[in-house]
Amino acid sequence: MADERPNRFFVTIIAPDRQGLIDVVRRDLDLFASRSDKSGHRIDGLITLEDVGKLVEAGYQVLVAETDRPRYRHRFIGAEEWMKGTLAELKQQRKRR
Repeated sequence: MADERPNRFFVTIIAPDRQGLIDVVRRDLDLFASRSDKSGHRIDGLITLEDVGKLVEAGYQVLVAETDRPRYRHRFIGAEEWMKGTLAELKQQRKRR
């Protein structure tokens, strides 16, 4: 089945300190864009809800933004169907002139 993989979510993980940030990186998660500044230590990632739970239980704050699922389902068509649709559009445009 095509949809058997667990949903993953774009998140920001907030660590209590720099060492906490390093420990998150060592967890082998899909992480990117870490930053440490006056507001704290953060890293963005794409993780499952199970991973969110583990991080929260370990003392991290996790802000969940959105799912990684596409918002729109694409429909793929063959060349013949595309050609028919394109020809129909051209005929309509010619009629308008």
